[in-house]
Amino acid sequence: MTAKSVSSRGRKASKPSKPRKDFPLFAHASGQWAKKVRGRLHYFGKWDNPVAAEAKWERDKLALLEGRDPNRDDTGDTVGWLCNVFMDSKQRQADRGELKLRTRDDYHAACKHVASFFGRGRRLETLTPQDFERYRNSFPSSWSPTTVNNQLRLSRTLFKYANDIGATDRPILFRIGLKAVPASIVRKAAARKPEKVFTASEVHRMLAHADASMTAFIMLGLNAAYGPADIGRLKVADIDFGKGWLGVERGKTGVARGCWLWPETVLALRKAIADRKPTGDPSLDELAFLTRFGRQYSPDNDKASAIAQAFTKVKNAAGIEKTGVGHYALRHTFRTVAGDAMDREAVDFIMGHMDASMSGNYRHGIDPKRVKTVCQHVRKWFRAGKPKRSAKGGA
Repeated sequence: MTAKSVSSRGRKASKPSKPRKDFPLFAHASGQWAKKVRGRLHYFGKWDNPVAAEAKWERDKLALLEGRDPNRDDTGDTVGWLCNVFMDSKQRQADRGELKLRTRDDYHAACKHVASFFGRGRRLETLTPQDFERYRNSFPSSWSPTTVNNQLRLSRTLFKYANDIGATDRPILFRIGLKAVPASIVRKAAARKPEKVFTASEVHRMLAHADASMTAFIMLGLNAAYGPADIGRLKVADIDFGKGWLGVERGKTGVARGCWLWPETVLALRKAIADRKPTGDPSLDELAFLTRFGRQYSPDNDKASAIAQAFTKVKNAAGIEKTGVGHYALRHTFRTVAGDAMDREAVDFIMGHMDASMSGNYRHGIDPKRVKTVCQHVRKWFRAGKPKRSAKGGA
C-alpha cells in the first residue's frame, strides 16, 4: 500500500453544497443532512440522498416544531383527547357513587370551556405557562371572583390529571397561569353582595305565599339546615314523627347528622307527605317529596333545580328583593342564628359538618338534649318574627 493511498483514505470527504438555495437542511460533519429545531439537532438522512432527507424533514417538521417526538404515536395527546379521557374517568367515578352528578357536569362544562379556548387539536406538549395566563385573562369581566376560582379549580384538576397519567414527556406547567384569585378579593366581592340570610319576618312572609310542599321545604331549611339536595334525598323512613326527630347522614359528606323537629315542621311534613301521590315505584315512593310529575327532586344543590326555582317564585311573591339569595340561604340563616346558642358541636351535628380536629376524632355521638336546645333557640327566633295580629283578628 502506497503512502498516497493511505493519505487519501484518511482524508475526510468534503461537505456537499445544498442542492438548491432554499433547501431547509445543512450538511453535518457526521455525513447526514441536519437541522436544529427548538435548540436540538436532528438528522434526516445521508448526504448522497438529499431528496429522501428533505422528505423526512417534511414528515417530521410539524412534530419537531411543536416539541414532540416524531417517532411516537401522538394521535391522542391533544386537548380534545385529554378532555375525553378525563371525562371517562369522572364518569367511572360517578358510576361508583364517588362523584356527584352535579360535579361531573361541572367538570364537563369546564372541559368544553378549555377546549374552546385552546382548540381541541392543540398538542398538550406545546402548552406553555404564558398560554395558561392568556386563558385566565380570557374570562369574562362579568364573572365574580368565586366563579373565576371555580373555573380555575376545575381547569387545574384537568391538567393535573394530564400530568398524573403521564400524558406528556415533561409536566405541563399550568399552576402559575391558573393561580386562584386571592382570598382578600373574594371577601371584598362577597361583602358587596346581599347577605345570604333571611330575617324571621321574611321567612314568615314567604310561608304566607307557599303551598304545602314549599312550606315543608322552608321549614326543613330553617329547622334542620336542609338544602335542596338534602330535601331531594329525604326518605319518609328518615323521619321519626313520634319523637319529632330527623336523623340521616348528609348525602354530600356521609357525616352523621340529626335534629329535633319543631311542631310546626312536623305539621308541615305530615301535610306535604299526605298530599304526595304514589307512583308505584318503590324507589320513588320511599322518598318524602316528589315533583308534580312524580319524579325525584334534584339530589344536587343546583340553582336550576325545581326546589330552587319554586323557592325563587315564592320569595319574589313575598316582595323580598335579594338577588342571588335562594333556598340554600335558609341553611346559612340557621347557622347564623344557631351560633348564638353557644354549642358549636351541636350545630355542626345538625348541619352535617365534619369535625376534623383531634378532639373530633375522640368524640363519638352527641347528647340529643344539646341538639334540641339549639333547635329550640332557632325556633324562638323564628316565632319572634311572626306578624302580630290586630285586636280584630287581622294581620
